[in-house]
Amino acid sequence: MTDLNNIHKNLQDLSFEEQLQRLEEIVEILDDGEAALDEMLALYEEGMKRSQYCREYLEKAEQKVTLIQSQNS
Repeated sequence: MTDLNNIHKNLQDLSFEEQLQRLEEIVEILDDGEAALDEMLALYEEGMKRSQYCREYLEKAEQKVTLIQSQNS
């Protein structure tokens, strides 16, 4: 089963691309439907946390791009 404490630590340790790769793995496992319900719930929760992290990362990147553009205008 997924350890959510390790996920939180892992969020800062993995690159954005690695986060996306893990999300793709989670989607494949969930789509397969072969995992036990408890495991699927844990994976869903992990996926939601990773998705939120990626969303926040993209928002920060967008803000940075906007700032750079405004400084160069």
